[in-house]
Amino acid sequence: MEHPRFTRRRALAGAGSLLTAGAAGCVGGESGDEIAFEHPRKVRPDEPFDLTVDGLPAETELEVTLEWPENGSGAIATLETDGDGRLDPSSASVVGGHVPADLDVPIGVALIQCSYESFWEYRPSGEERLTYSVGTEDERLGSTELRRRHPDPEASAEPDRDELVGDVFEPPDGDGGPGVLVLHGSDGRPLVDHAVQLAQRGYTAFALQYFGSGELSDDLVEVPLEYVETAAEWLLDREGVTGDQVGVIGLSKGGELALLAGSQFDAIGPVVSIVGSGLVWEGGATVTDPPETSSWSLDGEPVPYVPYVNGTTEEGLSGREFFLESIESVSAATIDDATIPVERIDGDVVLVSGGDDELWPTAQLHEFATERFESHDHRSFEHLVYETAGHGIYPPYRPVRGTTGEGYGGSLAGNAQAAHEHWPHVLEAFSTLG
Repeated sequence: MEHPRFTRRRALAGAGSLLTAGAAGCVGGESGDEIAFEHPRKVRPDEPFDLTVDGLPAETELEVTLEWPENGSGAIATLETDGDGRLDPSSASVVGGHVPADLDVPIGVALIQCSYESFWEYRPSGEERLTYSVGTEDERLGSTELRRRHPDPEASAEPDRDELVGDVFEPPDGDGGPGVLVLHGSDGRPLVDHAVQLAQRGYTAFALQYFGSGELSDDLVEVPLEYVETAAEWLLDREGVTGDQVGVIGLSKGGELALLAGSQFDAIGPVVSIVGSGLVWEGGATVTDPPETSSWSLDGEPVPYVPYVNGTTEEGLSGREFFLESIESVSAATIDDATIPVERIDGDVVLVSGGDDELWPTAQLHEFATERFESHDHRSFEHLVYETAGHGIYPPYRPVRGTTGEGYGGSLAGNAQAAHEHWPHVLEAFSTLG
C-alpha cells in the first residue's frame, strides 16, 4: 500500500515539545538589518526542525553551513533568499552544495545527514552543539547554535536472567513506559542506536542478542523462537514497563525474526520489519557455508524455510540475484510453507523496504507478507518502499555516508530520505502499546 509522503513542512508539524522557539542574530543584510535566525534551541536527535533566517540580501544565493563540534567535518547547502531577504528552506530550493536538490528533508537535519562524517564512526553521547552559519564563500553574515541531547549508549542494564543476552535502555525521565524488543541482523551486533532512540521516546528498549554471544548459538541456525518469547515476557514483568504486550522492531534478518515471533506469541503486539523478509530462510550468518536447515526453530523443530540455491552462493551472482534465484528454484509449496503467517500478528505492522537493496530483495520479500495481510484483511499494516534507498535504512538524523557500501545498494539521498520518512511510522505503530 502507498504511504503518505513526509515533506519538510508535514514532518515539522508533528515535532515534539522540545521545539521551543529560539533566535540569534548579528549585523548584516543590505541595509544593516539584524540577521535573525529562528529555530528551536534544543531538539531530540531523531527530531526534525525548521531553520529560517531573516534580514539577508534579497534574491541572493547564499550558503548555509553546518559546523560540527570538535572539528568534525560539516556540510554546505546553497539556497536563494526570497524578495524580502528571507531564507526559508521549507520553500526554497537547494541549488548547490552537499545536499542533493531532490532531498525533501528539513535543511538543518539534511546537512547533518550529508556531512562528511561516516555513519559507522559517528557515535555521539551527551550534548552536541551544532553551529549553523549563513553567508557567501568569502564572508560569513551570521551564525547560530542548536543543541541536540544524545543518550549515553553505555548507560544500559543487563537482564537479570542468565539465558537472556543484551542491553536494556530506560526512558530518561524515569517514568517508565511500554517495552520494545530490538532485534539485530545477521552481523550479530545489538541495535543500540535504535534502542537508545526509542528509550528517549519513553520506551524501555531491550536490544536483544539472539546468537553469537555468551551461551547462545554461535551461528544463525535453528535459533529457538521461544527465546524471543522469554525476552518479551521478561520485559513485560520488568518494573516500570506498562501494558500487556511489547512491540518488536527488527533490522534485516532481525526483521524476519520480528515478523515470525510476532505471528507466534501473544506477548507481542506491534511489529516493525526494516529491510526484513516475509519468508523464512535457510540458516547461517552467511550463505557461503549453509547449514541445510532453518534459521529458526519452534517446539524443537526447524521452521519451514527457503533453501539457498545449490546450497551456496553462485559465482557472479549479487546478493539480490542470489536470493531471487533461490526463490525461483523451489516449488510453490515450499514458498507457501516458508511464508510467515503475519496475519496472526496482534498489532499494527510496518514493513520498510529499500527498492535498491542489493543485499537481498527486501521489497519483494516483504511483498509475501503484504499478500497475506491483504488476503486475510489484516486490520492495520503498511509497506513503505523507498525506491532509491538500499539496505542501510537507519534511524534519523545522523550522517548517512557509509550506508551505501559495497553490496548494500541505494544512494545517499535515498537512504537519507528513507531515514527521515520511515521513523514517524515506527513511532506511530508503537504508540498503540499501553
